[in-house]
Amino acid sequence: MTVDDGAHLAALFERQVRTRPDAVACVTGGRTPRAVTFAELAAVIDRTAAGLRTAGVRPGTRASVMVPPGIEMVALVHALLRMGAVPVLVDRALPQAALRGCLAEAAPEVFIGVPLAQVARVALGWARQRVRTTVTVGPRRLWLGRTVHRLRADAPPDAPAGPRPSLDDVALIAYTSGSTGAPKGVPLRHGHLLAQVRMLERARPLEPGTRVLSTFPPFAVAATVLGACAVFPAADARRPSVLVSDARRFGVTALFAPPAVLDRVARYCQPRGHLLDPVRTVFTAGAPLSHAVLERTRACLPPDSDLYSAYGATECMLVSAIEGRDLAVTGAATADGAGTCLGAPLPGQLVRIITATDGPIRKWTDDLLVRPGEIGEITVTGPTVADPYLDRPGATARARIADGDRAVHRTGDLGRVDALGRLWFAGRAAERVGTPGGDLCTGHVEPIFDTLRGVHRTALVGVGRPSDRRPVLIVEPEPGTSRAERARIRDDALALARRRPGTAAIRTVLFHYRFPVDVRHDTKIKRDELAAWAEHKLSADPDGTR
Repeated sequence: MTVDDGAHLAALFERQVRTRPDAVACVTGGRTPRAVTFAELAAVIDRTAAGLRTAGVRPGTRASVMVPPGIEMVALVHALLRMGAVPVLVDRALPQAALRGCLAEAAPEVFIGVPLAQVARVALGWARQRVRTTVTVGPRRLWLGRTVHRLRADAPPDAPAGPRPSLDDVALIAYTSGSTGAPKGVPLRHGHLLAQVRMLERARPLEPGTRVLSTFPPFAVAATVLGACAVFPAADARRPSVLVSDARRFGVTALFAPPAVLDRVARYCQPRGHLLDPVRTVFTAGAPLSHAVLERTRACLPPDSDLYSAYGATECMLVSAIEGRDLAVTGAATADGAGTCLGAPLPGQLVRIITATDGPIRKWTDDLLVRPGEIGEITVTGPTVADPYLDRPGATARARIADGDRAVHRTGDLGRVDALGRLWFAGRAAERVGTPGGDLCTGHVEPIFDTLRGVHRTALVGVGRPSDRRPVLIVEPEPGTSRAERARIRDDALALARRRPGTAAIRTVLFHYRFPVDVRHDTKIKRDELAAWAEHKLSADPDGTR
């Protein structure tokens, strides 16, 4: 299917209902798996929308949705989008303080959630000031409000659908991961969502009938728009045993997961001799795909399968994509400190590299551009670039540049565009480490040391005063690494650092056995926390040898 420029997500879904009513749209696992066709899902969506209207949900109403991935989540999000209401999507895995802050900022008027989420809402005061209506998905316990089951049952038959929202209306509020600061609310218009689905199709079309298992729930909603079948495991799909079992059980042909989940799946499969046999397409995003994870994952896939690594952000998804075979060709350059290749920008996305600076930039000028091939901050201009952050004028000023009647999004990532037009990732601008010999970029340095035997991953941090940073390499070794092996890894790392002009300033290697990571992507390392840990450790052991 080709996404029409003037289409609407609701219209795209309705097209699937008309042309493939009996095809399976969603499958949920468990002891008694449940499957619904596109016609059945459409009926649930219609009844859900009608019921929500009787509860006072109107166009523009903000509704927090705290429901596990599954048919109910898909039906609720589709219904709210069709009505012109605004789903507020906050990851329940966020720390409580961050989650409470996101809900207070988004100020939803309607709170839709499973009983456990309703208990937390009452006990922890989530969005207490604005919520006027609660809808429980499942049995209602000790709180007032309605259940979605009762709303559907009591909704008047043949209720009018109401006017369709325009492409300029706000569709939903999503939140960034918060891996480099507090999560920020990103309002996305219906036009932005349509553009994101179009970019997804350009990156790698999901053919109608494809069975997709995604560890990122919004991706499953997009899959149904494109005619694919969304598969939802009964348990956490990030657990390798669950993912592998359900991929086989339900004939999953496409998998969407961040690199860390792919790595765990590959490590689970390899010693057992498992092969993700039904899977023909893997799509990964959330962090650059390392070559070690690429090789491990491909070893568990059928030889004719495709593996795509996508680059983007909540504010401008998707930007570029690269297939695993093309990425493998760049492996030697990555191990030599060139960064990670992200592929060519997708059609419609204008990627420009500007001089990295920490302050706001009010107006675009071509004087901001670096020379071709130089490292700078990656900016994106295109149809997927979202609206300013929700109630964050300071963050918006630092992330946006006005360029006539269009917005330029500053990603905060460092990178370059090579002579072939491919984008390369060099790390986060805020995480570069200044040294007398110049800045060290995490995306350049870490892949060099990740190749050492016994190393699971590494993190470069700066310790000390901003004017006199001490670059420190922190190593997360493979499980079961002995003291002697750690000593060998330290010696190998320091010897490797001395041989390279760009890493000669690194003279300290520390070992940390479980890197703190972003709870959603499970790959984005929280280097600020590691830097604080290293500072404390080196204050007691300046040489870092204990």
